[in-house]
Amino acid sequence: MKAIKRLLVSMLALLFSLSAGGLVTGASRGYQPGDKVLWASDFRDCPVGEIPEGFDRFRGTPECVKYNDHIWVSASTPAEFELFKKIDLGREDFSIEFTVIIYASGDHFKLNLFKKDPQTKGWDKEVAGRTLDVQMKYCEINVGGIGRVAVRKGCRKKPLHFAIQVRRGQYRLYLNGKRLTAAPWPLKEDENVSGFSFFRNDFEAKPYDVLISDIKVSKYTKQEAKPTPEQLGIRVEKTAEGSKLTVPERVLFDFNKFTLKPEARKALDAVARYIRTHPAKKIVVTGYTDNIGTDAYNLKLSLQRAQSVADYLIDCGKVPSRLFKIVGRGKADPIADNSTEEGRAKNRRVEIRLIK
Repeated sequence: MKAIKRLLVSMLALLFSLSAGGLVTGASRGYQPGDKVLWASDFRDCPVGEIPEGFDRFRGTPECVKYNDHIWVSASTPAEFELFKKIDLGREDFSIEFTVIIYASGDHFKLNLFKKDPQTKGWDKEVAGRTLDVQMKYCEINVGGIGRVAVRKGCRKKPLHFAIQVRRGQYRLYLNGKRLTAAPWPLKEDENVSGFSFFRNDFEAKPYDVLISDIKVSKYTKQEAKPTPEQLGIRVEKTAEGSKLTVPERVLFDFNKFTLKPEARKALDAVARYIRTHPAKKIVVTGYTDNIGTDAYNLKLSLQRAQSVADYLIDCGKVPSRLFKIVGRGKADPIADNSTEEGRAKNRRVEIRLIK
């Protein structure tokens, strides 16, 4: 019995250590809809067999149908099918959500976003690069300009609740409340979203192959708070001299490199905001490596990495250069066991000490 208890304790300790040092990503952030609803419909008042109301125009043969005691909109023939909704959403700070059921095997189902066309003065010029495209036969989910973001096996006849969220210059796609991807929002400052459409092409299409309902379009009336360092995988500690931020290698650099990854910008922007709200008389940026490689190489790499971080904070974060001291410590001061890959990954880091 004692042996079993010791085994359970060891397993729990291992699980805790793995979760404590595990990968932190944006996928853990749940969906929050806009707080001001502009238009919503679940088609409950649409009689079966009738054409749904609320859309500005359509192509094909839309029809209200009943499935699992709920009203849905579908195409009653294999012809090309599209429902258009004209609605002014501005450039960003909006959400579009809906539920879809792939009832039978088809080809492509899409959500298109539109903007105004300055030449024709029309409202339905497609926003290039951010079309949601569901390959119905294989339940493959794609986003224009990004590619495949998910595959859902066995999704036929199961509700899929999609949500598009555009905030802080980002396009985000959620499925059943979980974020699938985020990417830069391509609209220019002088462009606005003027509407959207649900589209199903006629290649391999069947009558009633896709069902749509529970549409809700909303705006956000309050600005979204920018992520904190902790949300981006940065450890923040209070110290006797001020505070210390520890940024793992995976957040900043590719293995064995000292040039910042594109995604490092978000993390270092959060660091710069933290520095501005926690004034310091001195900022010490220290780079560390694991114990693989020669001491001379690791010392140089750690110094180069510290310099890259400091340069970004100075040039892009607008932190005064006079505050900085740059240090490279190589494999010194490990915070984990260098005999394991997990431990070595923790040791490859940059520490930023704010001294009051």
